Amino acid sequence: MILFKKIYLIVIAIIMSSGLAVQTVYGETIQNLTSVNLKQDIQLQTGSDEIKGTINNSQSTEAEAYMLVVKNKQETLLKQTVVLNQAFEARLNRKLKPQDQITIQLEDQNGTPVIDAAKMALTKWRVLNRPTNKVKTSNWGNVFQNSRIEPKKYQVVQAPKTGLSYLKKPHYIASRREVTTFKENDRSVNNTIKGYQTALLLPTRSTNLVNWQLPQGSVMHNQYLYVMYESQEHKSYGRIVRYDIGKLKQLGVWQNGQDNLRQLEQKVNQHNFATTTDKQLLQTIVIGPEFYMGHGQAVSFNKRYNQLWLVSLTKKSRQQQLTQVDLNTLYPKERHNFIFKDTKNKQSFHGEHNLSIDDQGNVAMVGMISDKTAKQLAAKNVRAGDLMLYHGYMQNGRLRMAISNTVVRQKPGYFGQFLAVKSQTKQLFYLSDGVYYALPADKWADGTLNQSDINSGVYTESYNTREFESQGWDSQGNAYLIVNRGAEVMQETK
Repeated sequence: MILFKKIYLIVIAIIMSSGLAVQTVYGETIQNLTSVNLKQDIQLQTGSDEIKGTINNSQSTEAEAYMLVVKNKQETLLKQTVVLNQAFEARLNRKLKPQDQITIQLEDQNGTPVIDAAKMALTKWRVLNRPTNKVKTSNWGNVFQNSRIEPKKYQVVQAPKTGLSYLKKPHYIASRREVTTFKENDRSVNNTIKGYQTALLLPTRSTNLVNWQLPQGSVMHNQYLYVMYESQEHKSYGRIVRYDIGKLKQLGVWQNGQDNLRQLEQKVNQHNFATTTDKQLLQTIVIGPEFYMGHGQAVSFNKRYNQLWLVSLTKKSRQQQLTQVDLNTLYPKERHNFIFKDTKNKQSFHGEHNLSIDDQGNVAMVGMISDKTAKQLAAKNVRAGDLMLYHGYMQNGRLRMAISNTVVRQKPGYFGQFLAVKSQTKQLFYLSDGVYYALPADKWADGTLNQSDINSGVYTESYNTREFESQGWDSQGNAYLIVNRGAEVMQETK
């Protein structure tokens, strides 16, 4: 008893020397600790014996001392006095291991717990397992609905000049700021999207699980953003990562360059134990199983049937594969092989780099005419760099495609990155790095397209640009971009 009193007085002396007023020590008069959150306030990391933090009690400003007890099952790793609302650092008896089952407790002078013990868990991504059910497959054969039109019969519509060439590769630059802003320049024509600004910084350090630094295509439906990530290790394989934008907005992780997801990414990679906030953020991200998906940019959402579809090349020459992805498992539920083959000259064509499906289920793909294709078409008014529209629909469980007799001259930039339809205006957006065309898909398909129908948005003054990966719209009609270097979501500015 005498020894305990000496320890007790030493603790009081230490606390008083810090300049804090002491009302309660070791919980002799237990204050209301309902606001204390040990998971949120304490930092632990596997491979380290360091523990630090500040145990906050918003319901009391007094210096209250308790015994902090850290255990792995029955093994005690730390037993040390801490003062609430005051930062502390300490060393555990050993370095933490990933398999440790850590609990943290506050006790009074009698060793009685004063709040429920906090069970700590590692910061881990939510990864879905590959489903066991078999994927439905079929072979549609040739989906071509019409033959090529006669030579010299193409209508050529000149698109606005963007200042960029389909022959010159862009020079990609990286963002070194938390908030990036793009503004249209004077080469834009009838553009309604005046600019973009950072909305959400995405994870950006690639691991064996996800190639975070290189998101590809994306679609937004209701509160979810689905982003395709191509694998670094397995060519043409990848995963879908679903972000719950609604919950992220509720958590305040949207706009103004919030880097919460990158901080979370760092904690996952360092095997930190998760705080309460970490767990809330982890619940907003779901990582699907790996599957064969191609480059990951030819993806679209069929709102009519609530279906996510993507197109990829198969291992056979010129054969393509249309895949429907289950929204719950983020894994294929149907796969349909097909080809585009001109029944007139037996030439095969492919448009696997992009895909768009509007609210009525109309399908569109856009391809660029190459020098080789231009010669094969034998049409003197068609040139390399012109854009050709493949359009069609799903009928009786099968894809039907035709080719428009109108070509758009010419491609807005070097890489054709993404194709998407804006539901509110029924415009087809063809995205390249730093630039896009917006034009009515129905007019392009039926041959009534005019130059005045084509709008353009140009967001770069030269060939120095961020890599624009995909474009889409939320339910309110606000445009967003997925860009790289580093990966982020940008939202339209008015």
